[in-house]
Amino acid sequence: TYTETVRKYNVTWVDGNGETLKTEQVAYGATPSYTGDTPTKTATNQYTYTFNNTWTPAIATVTGNATYTAQFDSTVNKYTVTWANDDGTTLKTEQVEYGTVPAYTGDTPTKEGNAQYSYTFNAWTPKVVEVTEDVTYTATYTQSTNKYTVTWKNYDGTVLETDKDVEYGTVPTYNGETPTKLSDAQYDYTFAFWTTEIAAVTGDVTYTANYDSVLREYTISFVNEDGTVLQSGFVKYGE
Repeated sequence: TYTETVRKYNVTWVDGNGETLKTEQVAYGATPSYTGDTPTKTATNQYTYTFNNTWTPAIATVTGNATYTAQFDSTVNKYTVTWANDDGTTLKTEQVEYGTVPAYTGDTPTKEGNAQYSYTFNAWTPKVVEVTEDVTYTATYTQSTNKYTVTWKNYDGTVLETDKDVEYGTVPTYNGETPTKLSDAQYDYTFAFWTTEIAAVTGDVTYTANYDSVLREYTISFVNEDGTVLQSGFVKYGE
């Protein structure tokens, strides 16, 4: 005669990384049930995993050794994309899914110019690519030298010449005819210099002609009553 003993088999529970969570002896014909800590699976750059309370293969009554592997739902990770101006100020921050190429949708970045330069938005650095981690893109700009208007005027305010596209830092040159000023009864005038010293351009500027004055001389004649010249000579105005 014999004593009958129900055989037991090894049931192994495995997590999402292939690591054994638990091994136990379960009698033939019994349905095993996992009672350990919630299974986990290490996240990747692309996915985060959540145990969905299922195992593969499906849990069945024990008829031999069995291994059950935890199953997981995957969620695509999102990362922070920061758009910054070149001075470090944040223009926009957004969450973007792994593998997606982000696109900036805010107002066009700007950079304040100065007397010498103006700036125009050019591109982002580094180059915008598919998201794989938190990333910051910084605006870059094209720099252009400012141009200014140089006006050359005569003493009476009339414009002699205008140069509208003189670059910052350039020393302007007058290319017109030598300025003139009509003589008056007292003086003759000769162009001498520009009232503002000519210097490298830093903004719109006006130069005005300035003159040296020379006292005029007149012919003075002393004549007799019959018209004969007794004496003749040059005398300065006012003498």
